[in-house]
Amino acid sequence: MLGLVKTFQGIEMAQMVMAILFLGMLTGCSRSWSNFSQYPGFSQYYAQYPRNPLPATDDEQALLTRFRPRLFVDKTAEGPISFYRDYIAQGVLNDATGARLSTQVGRQQLNLYRTRTDVVFVHQPQPIPATPEVFARIDYDQHPVLGQLSFLTYHFVFRNSGIAAGLLRWQEWLLSLVADPSDWHQLDHYTAATIVLDSTKTAIALILQQHNHERSYVLGADLPYTNDRISLVAAVRSNELYPWHSGAEKHPVVRFLSQDTLPYLVTGLNKPWLAGSDLSKAERRLDYALRFIPATDAFYSFAGYLGQRRRMAGRDAPPGADYNTPPRFKRPLIRLVAFNWQEGDTEQMNSLIEFFADSRTDQPPFTRLLDRFNHKLALAHAVRQLSNKPFPVFTANP
Repeated sequence: MLGLVKTFQGIEMAQMVMAILFLGMLTGCSRSWSNFSQYPGFSQYYAQYPRNPLPATDDEQALLTRFRPRLFVDKTAEGPISFYRDYIAQGVLNDATGARLSTQVGRQQLNLYRTRTDVVFVHQPQPIPATPEVFARIDYDQHPVLGQLSFLTYHFVFRNSGIAAGLLRWQEWLLSLVADPSDWHQLDHYTAATIVLDSTKTAIALILQQHNHERSYVLGADLPYTNDRISLVAAVRSNELYPWHSGAEKHPVVRFLSQDTLPYLVTGLNKPWLAGSDLSKAERRLDYALRFIPATDAFYSFAGYLGQRRRMAGRDAPPGADYNTPPRFKRPLIRLVAFNWQEGDTEQMNSLIEFFADSRTDQPPFTRLLDRFNHKLALAHAVRQLSNKPFPVFTANP
């Protein structure tokens, strides 16, 4: 997810070769012990918005169970696993010098070291069947019109994160000279889906983590709706989540969402150098168990590396799942409102570009994004009234 390269789709041959040579040179460089958990602003954000030290309450667990999404993968994928039983239990904990801290790692041991940036968990997979489990939690934020919103987040955990699969054969071959395209780095736990409920506990939106950014969808406007549970499909190799669709689809992707790369995703023009395509195929539905842990748990808050460090930029494993986006975008309302971009919507795109330059919620860029988002919600509500159907709760069901 946080790799330097997810795909080189569309890069000219000479550029591809130069890129691989550059990455190869990086393998001999010394590496910093400051990963994304140390990005400026996280400590201030969590001082203002402390993590909840308690797991979901009984009522919250009932909501999370009621709204749990379906997940589909391609026929060759291992699919999601259990973070603690299938991943952490199969590996060792080391410090920065390589000294062994623990060979019998579990939740208790991992949490003992969760604040240390110099600790590395190295996954050593064993040939035993996985037991898919999804961690679910609820966060809250205030909408200026709708009041309190509930953000139901489900984290699907994958053993490895791979390169986006929408590559040409020669591109695939070149990347395979550097590393296994299916195992770019250990652990993928940023594959998260958030269902947003209004104060009446009605679902109004969906937020999906896709590569290094998030994207929101208004239910009944950006996505079709039924009265059934939401259905998602995980992309081949990269595991990125997309709304369910039939057949195979390609999805344009960029390394990071910014004022420079957003126009390509919205208009298809000015393709960045490091851009490409995810490939998703909903060929097999996977079941899973829900688990509820506090937001303070190491799964979310681990400051070190939750997987092997590899001698190439971008192939180190990630920290805890909460370190998934820059702190200025962490607030749930911002995730919902600002990143509601859609293909062809240049008006929202221009407002979001302005928001990248000034991300304060009391400034005109966010106000414009909020007004536009509220208008879309009103349209979705009007569609529901005219059609005399229940409010759009979930995306189309396969």
